[in-house]
Amino acid sequence: MSTGIFKGLRVVEFGGGAAGPVSTRYFADYGATVIRVESKHRPDFLRILTLRPDTKGGLDASLHFAVLNPNKLSVALNLNLPEGVAAARRLALSADVVAENFSPKAMAKWRLDYESLRAERPDLVMVSTCLFGQTGPERMYAGFGGQGSAIAGYNHVTGWPDRAALGPFGTITDSLSPRLAALLVASALVRRTKTGEGQYIDLSQVEGGVYCLAESIVRYTGNGEIVDRRGYRSEHVAPPRDPPLPRPRRQGRPLGDDRLPRRRGLARLVRALGEPAWARQDRFATNARRLENVEDLERHLGEWTRERDAAEIATLLQSAGVEAGAVEDNEDLNADPQLAARHHFRPLDHPVIGAHVVEANALRFSATPEEIRTPAPKLGEHTEHVFCEILGMSEAEYRALTAKGVFE
Repeated sequence: MSTGIFKGLRVVEFGGGAAGPVSTRYFADYGATVIRVESKHRPDFLRILTLRPDTKGGLDASLHFAVLNPNKLSVALNLNLPEGVAAARRLALSADVVAENFSPKAMAKWRLDYESLRAERPDLVMVSTCLFGQTGPERMYAGFGGQGSAIAGYNHVTGWPDRAALGPFGTITDSLSPRLAALLVASALVRRTKTGEGQYIDLSQVEGGVYCLAESIVRYTGNGEIVDRRGYRSEHVAPPRDPPLPRPRRQGRPLGDDRLPRRRGLARLVRALGEPAWARQDRFATNARRLENVEDLERHLGEWTRERDAAEIATLLQSAGVEAGAVEDNEDLNADPQLAARHHFRPLDHPVIGAHVVEANALRFSATPEEIRTPAPKLGEHTEHVFCEILGMSEAEYRALTAKGVFE
């Protein structure tokens, strides 16, 4: 039995992908009952994204879906049927929190929007996390985090100055918005305990992304400057914090161009390098001169790193008082002793996928630790349990709705 800080809280989740499901998982990990509303007629695209035609297990075999949705229940509802919409409304009105990341028109079409639900549940907390939010001329555009990253400005500042915009790895706004949403929902719940009133949270993924690029925005509004791509280089200091040097080796294999230490403190760095003669040259004596000769500086540093292992470099620089850390890939992360000490990766046994790991969130509460209790659900796995045991639907009604194709 869960003893988490959100034990007793019921969250009903509509939508898919990452923006909605990641935010609700915080509550699931800390004891809330989180119920996903899905349908085989229009499954969450993450259930399809990584599948191949020969994948055994079909929609229930998606690794991407599995790592984002442990600790949740899944009900299958065909929202193309009026009875399916009525069942979804019944479920939503039983919840403390409703979370959704559809475009604005979807929830209103089903009378599952906040105003419709609030008429019967004034204490309901609801959060919407679509791309542009619920208002404005672009609100109906049903985009994804990839478009959000570009629209919010991340792609423009990511990459090399002589090449086209590259964009960051992953879907940045899909990753930022659920963290914001979880905090906002928790805040609304605190307010509800004091006032008895619910609240609606309209979170725009794009605006959340823009907010996190505050420096770029301030520089433009302050002096009209547009911050451009600089690759690894810094406009202010040399050597840069993440220089584009040849990647050190690990276990005899090359590791590429970006496996480099983060560093500050030039004098300490030079001492760690063994006081090489090139470091005493006048062209490297001041930061301004180093910026003028940054390519030669990077070449010298690359000659030093090329013959050393990344972990060796990080340890050497750290011992010299230089902030340093190797850029880790997936293999490194799974073997990282710091992550292991904090039990970041948790083992699970999925009935279709088999043994795999999921990530714990970064939060640790001393009195009420998070729990990874169950693997991600199969589509519709808990439909009967939710409607009959949690909501109290009679067996006769459940069977009649099943015969109509509502629960699929």
